[in-house]
Amino acid sequence: MLEPEPELKGHGRPLNDRVALVTGSSSGIGRAIAIELARAGANVGVTYHSGREGAEETADAIREAGGTAEVCQLDVADAKSVAACVETITRELGPIGILVNNAGIDGDEATVASIALEEWDKVIATNLRGNFLCTQAVLSDMILARRGVILNITSVHDTIPWAGHAAYCAAKAGIAMLTRSLALELQNVGVRVVALAPGAIATPINAEVRDDPDMMADLKTKIPMQRVGKPEEVARIARVLVSDDASYVTGTTVTVDGGMTAYPSFSHGG
Repeated sequence: MLEPEPELKGHGRPLNDRVALVTGSSSGIGRAIAIELARAGANVGVTYHSGREGAEETADAIREAGGTAEVCQLDVADAKSVAACVETITRELGPIGILVNNAGIDGDEATVASIALEEWDKVIATNLRGNFLCTQAVLSDMILARRGVILNITSVHDTIPWAGHAAYCAAKAGIAMLTRSLALELQNVGVRVVALAPGAIATPINAEVRDDPDMMADLKTKIPMQRVGKPEEVARIARVLVSDDASYVTGTTVTVDGGMTAYPSFSHGG
């Protein structure tokens, strides 16, 4: 059986036999969340967009430790793909009671004045439309069961502007407001909706920055804790938020950023 992390000792397996679908779980934060939820007892649907090998590695890590995982291909921006993946996970593992909307892209760097419409649409479709489609696909079973959790992975850039990445920021801010609005719609049916906003986390997407001493030095000036976070640090918070330990938490965003949104440039006064 999966051995619990130290934080879980004495608390059993809080997600025992629950079914979780974690989008974009072939690497990075999504992989860490999928493994952490399995460690807490969940049966996990692992998804990938194009790299099945990474998803299989995530699933293998879960299975080798005694957990249950099912892999499916998923284009979150395509309604048919979403419906097919949800059907597969439901058939193989059972009704989905936990959805982690993690899949996303930051897109190519471009100003609003210069960005191609196709690039703008791709970022919005993956990050915001995809979140909506996956959420809508699982809601009927959650409402019927009068139990469920939707965890939306946003970003500190739902609050902090990022020149050259306006589409990404707009999508993430949209997810934050979708979280709040949906929480109100579901307030009386036993389904919670929460967002989790990571800051700078060590994943393949920012490897170039972490490998460049000058870029890393600049990044650290933006983080009061003076380091990049680990995917597992985000995953542990995700595990709490989707468990009954967070039964009174809905319609809000929890930030995991080492203090980045605390405006570190003001640490020495204005």
